[in-house]
Amino acid sequence: MSVIYLTEKKTSFKVQHQYLKMFFNGRQRTIRIRNISQFIIFGAIKLPKDVMQIIRLNQIPVLYLTENLDFLGRVENPSSLQTKYLTHQRQRLHDFEFNHGTAESITWAKLHNQYTFLQSWTPHRVDYTIKQALDYLKLLMDNLPAALSIHELREYMEEADKIYYCAVASIISFYNPCTQTTLQQINQLLKLGNQLLHQYIYTHLISTGLHPDYGIIHSDAHHELPLAWDFSAEFRAPVVDDLVINFVRNLPNLNSNGNGNGKKCPLNLIQHFLKCWEGKLKTFVLHPCAGEVSYRQCIDIQVREYAASLLGDIEYYRPLALKLHPQNNAVTNIAENQKPVLTLV
Repeated sequence: MSVIYLTEKKTSFKVQHQYLKMFFNGRQRTIRIRNISQFIIFGAIKLPKDVMQIIRLNQIPVLYLTENLDFLGRVENPSSLQTKYLTHQRQRLHDFEFNHGTAESITWAKLHNQYTFLQSWTPHRVDYTIKQALDYLKLLMDNLPAALSIHELREYMEEADKIYYCAVASIISFYNPCTQTTLQQINQLLKLGNQLLHQYIYTHLISTGLHPDYGIIHSDAHHELPLAWDFSAEFRAPVVDDLVINFVRNLPNLNSNGNGNGKKCPLNLIQHFLKCWEGKLKTFVLHPCAGEVSYRQCIDIQVREYAASLLGDIEYYRPLALKLHPQNNAVTNIAENQKPVLTLV
């Protein structure tokens, strides 16, 4: 399945039988319609009516982001929403033990992965900010059993993020001395990565049969599709933060890439980041239960793990907690360098 990222306004389309053809700057991309998993559209790009009809008939999700990479909206077919587990989700709403146990597991995994990846990014350099973050994350993990409510667990997450992202900023500054413009662009890339992760998890929830509005840690009062944000908590450090840090490390002259105005990321930088994003999803890691799998498979495993816990097929939800590879002090041990499976326009 392929994601179509639309970043260029001058793209034209042609629907021919079971294929969608896209044209830009003399180039043509052809993709079988049934192989399109979703569209992600940047800026004021308007799809023609025949393409929108394909989206409706094939129930293809569409995510709209602004030129500043903020969430703008999404297109979905409400009638296509699978409700296989909806009854079980509603029944679990008032099951305090189940909800608190799942929330504690997700919170612990989030803190654990933040701690693990801070270590992996700084094997030979630990300044005061990083050491303080590592010590505080360890303390919060040890004290998690003292949290008596989901609200308190949410506060643990928020407190951890404050000091963790200070450490992340310190790491980024070490690899790429940042001007204010560069910092704005890096923050936008982090924001974009979180939106892409959320959207990807959302599509997995739908295909599995879980209703994304029934979150455990995040509430629908403050978060759109809160269950997707719940799962994002486990993956943010290993997928989004790790990608952005390595992206910055490999682009020492970040400010010179493109012709941005200092307030938004240059287009070519976004396009390069999208290619790296698809490559990241194909990276293999050691899953604590499933062994060597890609991040795509990890997300699918965790969603199905949660569905099994809803049904009572397993005693409790087992979160994704990654470990450092013992030989090279890296979390990931295999990274596929193949061409990403995507259509980038």
